Amino acid sequence: MQPAETATTVEAPTRMRGIQLAGDRAVRLAELDVPPRGPSEALVRITMSAVCGSDLPHYRAPAGDLGRRAHIVPGHEPVGFVVEAAPGGVPAGTRVLVYHHSGEGRCEHCAAGEPMFCAGRETLGNHRHGADAEWLVAPDVSLVPLPDDIDDALAALIACNFGTAFAGLRKSGARVGDRVVVTGLGAVGLCVVIAAVAAGCRVIAVDPIPERRDFARELGAAIAVDPTAADPVAAIRAATEGEGAEIVIECSANAGAQRQATEAVRPHGTVLLIGSNSSMEIDPGVDLIRKEVRVLGTWIFKRHEIPAIFRAARGMPDLRRLLGESYPASDAQRAFAAVDRGEVVGKVLIDWR
Repeated sequence: MQPAETATTVEAPTRMRGIQLAGDRAVRLAELDVPPRGPSEALVRITMSAVCGSDLPHYRAPAGDLGRRAHIVPGHEPVGFVVEAAPGGVPAGTRVLVYHHSGEGRCEHCAAGEPMFCAGRETLGNHRHGADAEWLVAPDVSLVPLPDDIDDALAALIACNFGTAFAGLRKSGARVGDRVVVTGLGAVGLCVVIAAVAAGCRVIAVDPIPERRDFARELGAAIAVDPTAADPVAAIRAATEGEGAEIVIECSANAGAQRQATEAVRPHGTVLLIGSNSSMEIDPGVDLIRKEVRVLGTWIFKRHEIPAIFRAARGMPDLRRLLGESYPASDAQRAFAAVDRGEVVGKVLIDWR
């Protein structure tokens, strides 16, 4: 899907509309300066961004606790087209998604396409203005040209949620026939369900929200468990002949779910943590050592995985079913509130066109 505007019809401005989180669940659309562009940076006209669950702690925070974040545009799932290119960089007019971590470009991690591990890492929406604005200044190295068959909305889903799910499932070592538990059926968790079903796994989906469980079944999950109605570990063991699952992928960031993940995995199994939480209770002897369990963390996806992510997305038409309501930028307050209330099944988008 090509944008109605193109680089040849858009003049680079000095001011832009951008979202700011004002604290206490307040969102404002502010008039801001377009940041100055450095010599290796491009100016991108944003067409689509999205609300991520990781935005919610800052959305919910008291105004006095936001610090510098009160002045930074949030969002890390930007899609748009290049208007001003860096010298020798991605040409003007190219549709792109913007990889949301950038590094200094001098360390082994940057060389490996893993700038999130660079000591000088910068993240969109954290260290610099993010996706939720009309314009974005980004390092040229962070621009990912989009194939014509991946439209802006699907690209926004890929930019964080599906990319994270794909990379995590790949890291888990899931194989055809494995029993894979997915806890937390937000956008990332549902992407994991789709990818695991496509990989030939038997999926057990866990979430307290009925609509999410129903949707997971529609997407191919064999069983959906309500963790508030019964002991989820017992339910998982009952569904796996008492053994536990080969793989448990935890997407909720709920401390209880993380604890249960180590209990629900079988000996020699793998627990993969996607949801980020500040603490995790665990009994190393019982849960890990005596079962010889692997516990892995995964953080988004690596730059070198992007071609495989695009190929996978083409083969998973159900991903488009995750694309939820698209809100105009002027209605950003409603977009954040919908995600905050947990009433959304799938991905909430913000349209800047």
